[in-house]
Amino acid sequence: MWSDGGPIDPSPTIDQAINGGYPWLEVRCSRCKTARDVDLAALRRPPTTCVHDLAGRLVCQKCKGAGKRLAATLLQLAPRKRHDT
Repeated sequence: MWSDGGPIDPSPTIDQAINGGYPWLEVRCSRCKTARDVDLAALRRPPTTCVHDLAGRLVCQKCKGAGKRLAATLLQLAPRKRHDT
């Protein structure tokens, strides 16, 4: 979705992304730059939540212990997992 430089807002809702065949969201921590994949189906958010609204709600597990809560950088929606956790 964003890898081609397209705008982040507006974005599809979580259920639209999953039903469209893109159930994974690739994100990067704004602090430590660790990339990871988020399974949209496993999120505890209403399915009508827009994907771009997740940026401020996703927290890096490495940086969480350091007391930092920076917004994640959303990279793109993906049809399959790309990074090992």
